[in-house]
Amino acid sequence: MITKKQIVGNELMKEIINIRFDTLGQMIEQKRQGGMPGVTEEGATGRYDNKGAIFIPGGLIYQDVDERFIRYEPYGKISAKRFRAGIRKAMRNDNATLLYPDGMAPAVNLDSGFFSKAARRIFTYKKAAYQRSKKISNAALVEITSDDIIKSHCPTYMKPPYGARTRISTCVCVGLIEPPMFFAFYKSELNFSEKQAQRFVHDLDQAREQTLSSDNSVLYPPYIVVCHDTRYKRNSFTGLTRILGIGKFGEFATFSFESLTRQLAQEIKRHHQALRPEDVFAITGEIPILGVIRIYEQTNPGKRLLKYQLHIVSPLDDAGIGPERLKRQD
Repeated sequence: MITKKQIVGNELMKEIINIRFDTLGQMIEQKRQGGMPGVTEEGATGRYDNKGAIFIPGGLIYQDVDERFIRYEPYGKISAKRFRAGIRKAMRNDNATLLYPDGMAPAVNLDSGFFSKAARRIFTYKKAAYQRSKKISNAALVEITSDDIIKSHCPTYMKPPYGARTRISTCVCVGLIEPPMFFAFYKSELNFSEKQAQRFVHDLDQAREQTLSSDNSVLYPPYIVVCHDTRYKRNSFTGLTRILGIGKFGEFATFSFESLTRQLAQEIKRHHQALRPEDVFAITGEIPILGVIRIYEQTNPGKRLLKYQLHIVSPLDDAGIGPERLKRQD
């Protein structure tokens, strides 16, 4: 299973945590005034993430919703600082941001139906291939819906109906879970020429590799990162962040800012995690707020096992947030 370092040890996640940390301060203030968004309401965001975001390795996407080739202005090798500035700017746009080794394409509108069809077909065919019964009358039992796939890549407290951001990000992550079948679907659906197929093979392979900056830090990993604008949990303060495509079917991770309730304290103890004073991001009403990562194990379509690993995020060590910034949030 993937480690905490593989989740947060890149500039993309560090910047998202920093942006969410800014939002945390605003949510704390809203709570003091009694105006915090409800658990299932949108709006648990701040000035930098108020529209949410989806970050996708660009090689997974061949065209936008209007069937146009994806275009962006290449910047070549850049520093971590400049990359993070681009991420912060991109989060002010709607739709998806596509990340490439030499550039990024913000505000790309994707065809949700295309990727939903890809995900449904790939996993339905996989399930059918392993059926022992030869009776065609059992075919209805084989059908897998996009809701089945989404359910397996969301924590149990995220209930249907699922929104567009949840749906498209989850269906696209199939390209990281099952790249050969994802390629086969693309080739068949878009009727690729030999040249187009070769180019997409290169792009798809590249999408499954991490990208380094000019000073050799990891800019972004081969994952899809989704910034939701809903809290989903009563003790959460900002929108949930999901990390998809990290392994086999059903494996994903979440990041959230949560108050240290009795339930969370028991959860931390159960997962044998040490909680240090320097791990606290903020304090409200004398209750500490922590950054929490949960990494969920693989499962089958339509199922969601409760098994997961829990990790505490260090403000300084994992996100580069020093004591002076932390004091301003108390």
